[in-house]
Parts: sequence; structure tokens; C-alpha cells
Amino acid sequence: MIKNMKQIDRKILLTLVVFIFFFILFIKLILIQIFLHTKINTTVEKMINRENVEIAKRGDILDSKGNILASSIKKYNIFLDPKIIEDLCKLKNILSKNGINVKEKNLDEFGKTSYVPIAFNVDTKFVDKIKNEKLKGVGFENKYIRQYPEGKLLAHILGITGYSGNGLAGIEKSYNEVLSGNNIVTKNRRDGRGHIIRDKFVDKTKICGQNIKLSIDRTIQFIAEQELRKTFEKYKAKKAICIVQDPKTGNILAMVSLPDFDSSVKIKDIEILKNSAISDIYEPGSTFKIVTVSAALEEKKIKLSDVFYLENGRYKIANHTIKDNHKIEDCVSLSKALEQSSNIAMVKIAQKLGKENLYRYIRKFGFYSLTGIDLPDETKGLLKDIKKWNALSLPTISFGQSIGVTAIQMINAFSAIANDGILVKPSVKYIEKSDIKTVENICNHKEIRRVISIETAQILKKLLKNVVDFGTGKSAKIPGYTVGGKTGTAQKFDPITKTYSLKYYIASFCGMVPAMNPKIVILVIIDEPKSTNYYASSVASPVFANIAKRTAQYLNIIKDD
Repeated sequence: MIKNMKQIDRKILLTLVVFIFFFILFIKLILIQIFLHTKINTTVEKMINRENVEIAKRGDILDSKGNILASSIKKYNIFLDPKIIEDLCKLKNILSKNGINVKEKNLDEFGKTSYVPIAFNVDTKFVDKIKNEKLKGVGFENKYIRQYPEGKLLAHILGITGYSGNGLAGIEKSYNEVLSGNNIVTKNRRDGRGHIIRDKFVDKTKICGQNIKLSIDRTIQFIAEQELRKTFEKYKAKKAICIVQDPKTGNILAMVSLPDFDSSVKIKDIEILKNSAISDIYEPGSTFKIVTVSAALEEKKIKLSDVFYLENGRYKIANHTIKDNHKIEDCVSLSKALEQSSNIAMVKIAQKLGKENLYRYIRKFGFYSLTGIDLPDETKGLLKDIKKWNALSLPTISFGQSIGVTAIQMINAFSAIANDGILVKPSVKYIEKSDIKTVENICNHKEIRRVISIETAQILKKLLKNVVDFGTGKSAKIPGYTVGGKTGTAQKFDPITKTYSLKYYIASFCGMVPAMNPKIVILVIIDEPKSTNYYASSVASPVFANIAKRTAQYLNIIKDD
């Protein structure tokens, strides 16, 4: 009886144990299936799935001849996935033989993450060597590094890209969407044996950014930069600018702003990224006299045969004396007034023209408006509302004071004269014939408006030729070519004293070659040259001559002199 009772107790105990076991198992299953389902699913997903970002290769930037100015090369970051590594010692030895050392700080990350970076910006050949070792737990993350093979050349035109690859300045910024392309995220799945299965094939050529061809000619850019830098350094100038433009199309062939930078090197001072040729505002001085003369001729307020009395070099207006610094005869023709850059003659012309007409032509020539050039951060200059002009506004603006312009506006105005009176939109992007429907539309694509008549433009070109042949622009002459242009030596306004400085000047020259049928227009600006001889005829005009001579020879422009 007792024996039977013991057997029954054992059966009950065994049944109870089995019941408890299955009850615990049941609870565990409920816990896993209901409460831990999402967490376990996520963990498994991480083990068998991995997102892979196919990075788009940024498009190249080319000059007008197809030379590469900016391109992207593929680099890799190498990382370890501790969860997949089978033999850490063996892996460390193999990596060490290939020049990669797994450091203690890398090992400290083990168990915390499945991504432990060990090498950065490794080239493709080196990565191929590591891949051939077929090491488990070693991953490769591809990226593109932007390179600028020309160094400082074209720095402000090209700009730079940031860490994420987006453009921060220049062409890189203004055409960022075109250049950048589209990244694609794909998922890699591991099968039971650890082999990778891709969910789709990515044609990398279709996700790449587009190439951009510039109107800039690398050779002309080199010439302009080399010649400008000589003068910039010789006179220890604060800044220097040069722009070379095709007056018919508006295409910019070269654009230099000094000081510059190397796009391949990390930029510490973000201010240096600013392109002075389109962002800096300056008082133009005598180069602006072309606007006053053009407007007066177009409105028939003056004639070529007119003679101007120069008041013995001193002309009083509203308790202010307008002076002529050059020694000129007391009565001069229009041509002589421009040749010797008479301020008094310009004031008298402006008085005949009237402030409404002068203001209208300033705006027609494109001043106090954005030119629309395809570069970021352009400014529109400064011009007081005509209702706020005082007694000195008309006379001073007539010879380039009391108005703020940009270098791109100034060269565009000269190009309008060179282009027989038609103002065109400047551009640094090359327009292919295939980009537009008909060949005739190539010019119309950038045409803004007619500013002056062909007849007036021809007179201006002749007057500007006389400035170089007989006047202040003699140092801008080049052998074998006729040149037309205008000098400008402007006092800088001192915001502290609220007067014009007797120490700081801007010397500039803008000219065209050949004079009567221009193929190129060139502007040179030297800001604050450190010299007692700061005049444009000594500082800016010779730079123009050197650049114009070499550029004309390079472009095979037919000699006409």
C-alpha cells in the first residue's frame, strides 16, 4: 500500500514538473510571440539585412575646350562588424600586413556596435587588395572626394563643396542640383550561408550628376590671373579683379578675384570665398563717363562738334568745387574732354542731359540691377532714388562718384557699346547649339535690351579709341591692334570721416580689342595700390595691355592696326 502511494506521488510530481515546464515554455512563447516580437524581428533584420547607399558621382566641371577643372574620385572608408568576425587575431594580422592597424580604441567599440571604422579615404586599388583576402567582418563604405587639378586657378568661379558633398560657393553652389545627381538606397540580404543577395541592380551611370561645361577658357584664365597677380603683389594691393568677356554673347572667358584660395585645401576664413567681381561694390570714377556721354549723344543733347569751356579747371556748384586734375586747354571738344577725362565737361554734359535722362540710362545700362550671371551672391550696387537726389547728385554721378557698381556691371556696360548698343546677359556656362532650337536663338538667348543705337555705339567706340591713341589710356596700347577704352582713378569714400580719402584709391581700366569691331572686352581693377603713382594709366592700363596682347594672340584675332 505504501509502495503504491509512493508510485502515485512520483507520478503526480513528474506530471507537475512536466506541467510547470510546459507552462513556463507557454509563457515564454507568449512573451516572445506577443511582447518581444518587434524587438526580436528588428534584431534579426539587422543580422540579415543591411542598407547600402549607392552614392551618386558628382558631375565634372569643364572649361570651354573640355579640360577638367573639377572632378570627383572614388574613395573608401573601411570598417569592422564585430558580430561577423570569426578570428580577430587572424584578421588583425592580415590587415596589418596590408598597412591597416586595428588600434585598441577600435577594439573598445566591440560589443557596442556593428560599425567600427578603422581607415578613411582609402583608394580603390588598396581596397581591392583587402577584398581579395575575403575576410569576414570587414566592410567598405564608398564615397567621392572632390578634386581641383588646377589648384588656385578659377577658385572663385568653381567654388567648393562641403563635407556632405553639396556646393558652398561658385559654380558648385549655383549648379549644385545639376552636378550632384541622386543617391539610391539598396538593401543587401544575407542567406543562411552568409552570402549577400542584392534586392536590385543599380546602373551607377544613371544616378551620376551631369557634367557642366563653362564658357571660361583655361588658357585665358591663366593669362589673366598671371598678369593680374604680378601687379597685385607689386603694389601690395588690397584686392584686384579682372574679367574678360565676349561682348557678342556675354560669355565670360576669364574672371579673377585676388586674394584667392586653393579649392582643394580646407578653407578657414569663409570671407575669402566671396567673389569680389560680382559681390563687391565700388565707386567707378571716370570709367562711368561712358554712360553720361552715351546718354547725351543718344538723346541728341550734345554733338561731336560741341566745344566745352572748362572754367580754368574749377567749377563751383552748390558751394562745392568740381576740379579737373589734368592740365587741359580751356575749351575742348567732346573727344578731347573724354581723352583727358575732364570732370567739368561731364558735369556740363549732364546738366544738358538732365537728371531724369541720366537716371534712366544708368538703369538701361544695367546698373543698380542684378546682371543675372549664373554665380551666387551677386549684388546690385548702390544708386540713390532720383527723388532723393540733391544739388550735387547729378554732377558727381556724371563722372562716377556717389554711385556704387560691381565689376560685372561695369564690363557688361562696356560690352553693350562694343556690341553696337545691345546689352547681353553675362554667363559662365557654355551654351551648346543643341541646347536651343535654332542657331539664331544663341544670341537672343542672352539679349536683355538695346541701350543705345548702332550710330551712338560707333561714335563711342571711336571716342574710346581716341582715349587710348591720344589720351590717358596710352599705356593700354598693344602692337598690331587698335584699342578703345577708358581709365578710372577713383578716390575711396571714408565712412569714418564721411569724406573722400586722399590716401586710398581704386585704379581701373576697361577696354575693347579691336576698337571698332571688338572681339574681347577686358576690365582690370586694382584696389588700394600702395604707390605714390596710383593713377589708372600707370597701374591698371599696363595690366590690360599685357592680358589683351596675349589673349588676342591666343584667339588668333586678326590684327587691324
